[in-house]
Amino acid sequence: MVPSVDIFSFIFGLIVFYTVLTVGAIVIGARFTYKGARRLAGWIRERKLLPSARGDRGQAPPIPARDVVVESVDAQPAPVVTERKIYERLDVESGATAKDVLRVLASYEDDTVVGPHAVTVAETLRSANLRQQSLFVELGETFQKGSMSWDKFAAPAYAAFDAILRNSMVLANRIQAFDSAGYLRLKQQVANGDGNIQHGARAKRLEVFDQTLAAMEQMEEADESLLLELDKLASELVIISSADNTENGDQIIDEIRRLVEEAKYYR
Repeated sequence: MVPSVDIFSFIFGLIVFYTVLTVGAIVIGARFTYKGARRLAGWIRERKLLPSARGDRGQAPPIPARDVVVESVDAQPAPVVTERKIYERLDVESGATAKDVLRVLASYEDDTVVGPHAVTVAETLRSANLRQQSLFVELGETFQKGSMSWDKFAAPAYAAFDAILRNSMVLANRIQAFDSAGYLRLKQQVANGDGNIQHGARAKRLEVFDQTLAAMEQMEEADESLLLELDKLASELVIISSADNTENGDQIIDEIRRLVEEAKYYR
């Protein structure tokens, strides 16, 4: 009898187990079905909305169109014309110094036309002042000040520095007097193909402008040549041990004297 009871209990337990399992499966299935139905309903509502209102999933909302500004590759910066200051004539005989030249030129360094010339003259003048300080120190270490050998090198060196200073003053005066606005206006008229400027007063005036700029470049080149020879002289003084060993120095001195005389023709 005991075995019959055990078999009955076993069968009854299986029935209960499968019943519970079936009910659980039904509950879980119903839950997933409910969630799926809600997602489907939400998706249908979204599809009925306008794209701008719902926004696409996984994508950023549409960005309003903006105006696009296309810049020309060949666009040139607008010319800068320095406001003309009160003309200040610089001259050595009137007591003007290198500091006066640098002060005046500083106001014109941004000018489109004469700005590069103002910068060049200022840099050359600063280089000359630096070279003058070092050159005469080396000269004093090589020869006794006041001796014939000292005078032989000092005299042309002084003349070269004086020529550079005078040229710088002339250039500063021309830079102050140059009509950059008028020059640019005439250049623009030529670029636009204005036939009226090809002949007549305006064409001649533009020619004078160009000649003035060319003369500035010549004077700047003359100052650079003088600086070059002064640099050579400073290097030569380092190796000169006596007045008898000055062959290269003599050639430099002759070239300096020639350049000093030549510079006078540009003023």
